[in-house]
Amino acid sequence: MSNEHVERNQASGQSLVHGIFEAGHAAHDLVPAADGPTPIEGRLRKAPLRVPENYEACTGFTLFGRRIRTLLYSTDVAAIRNSNADAIFAVYPFTAQPAITQALLTVAEAPLFVGVGGGTTTGRRAAELAAVSEMQGAAGVVLNSPASPETVAQVVSTVDIPVIATITRFDNEAAEKIQAGARIVNVAAGRGTAEVIRELRAAFPALPIIASGGRGDASAAATMEAGANALIWAPPSVVEIQRDMMVRYREKAEAAAREAGEERPVATVVPDITDMPVADVPNGVVQTVPPEVEKAEQIGEEDFVSPFRGRLPRLPFFGRKAR
Repeated sequence: MSNEHVERNQASGQSLVHGIFEAGHAAHDLVPAADGPTPIEGRLRKAPLRVPENYEACTGFTLFGRRIRTLLYSTDVAAIRNSNADAIFAVYPFTAQPAITQALLTVAEAPLFVGVGGGTTTGRRAAELAAVSEMQGAAGVVLNSPASPETVAQVVSTVDIPVIATITRFDNEAAEKIQAGARIVNVAAGRGTAEVIRELRAAFPALPIIASGGRGDASAAATMEAGANALIWAPPSVVEIQRDMMVRYREKAEAAAREAGEERPVATVVPDITDMPVADVPNGVVQTVPPEVEKAEQIGEEDFVSPFRGRLPRLPFFGRKAR
């Protein structure tokens, strides 16, 4: 291409783009490669459970080459399948069971952090559950706050995936859990979460910290400002989502009926013929049989003929000699 041709295109306010894009775009046009690709969504399948947008401001932490900024706190397979969170935080208030972990891993498309005990389940059993979870494909295991530093050390020595230790306050025991090998700390201190994170960050500047984002944007912002690397989001329940959906469906149907000038529909009650007398059953539904015909078709005792003609077969008696 000659310099004269390039200057002529630049003078006309156009730029040539080589590759998959057509040449001759105006200078003010948006080039997809420069402005980012268009988000891809399915025609039917989307991600209706989207984490709050301000959660994306987290610095995040890197797990096996993947950046984790948001975690979905749920064990509902439908919610897990329809969320855009970077990871799944699957902790539940029951005894940890590999069958539950396997079910969650079947539907999860993001790294799964699964609970393996720490309260009721401790010691060797927690370590064995962590080993099974790693073999199933979990990205990390979570220990509840009652887990002792000894339990943390035992689980850390058993698995290669990161161990997440949950703490409710920053004290010597929390520091011992980190020194025992906990790679990530989950702060669950309620209203004092931001303060605990601030103390923890001052003592361990490079430690990955996750915590709940709270009830609103202000709480999430305070948690991030205190030093949390990733936020955990608790989505609305599927029951609540379904209820809101049915409200919208009803309002849409009523609005359409009003626009069409229709009155409020009245349900037509269909009679149940099983509870009606025979005389009230419509013709053709039940065919009655005259008494004389019904009696003629019945089989009496005198009409029954035994295939043995009155004699029963002789059964052998085992262990007894014939006389």
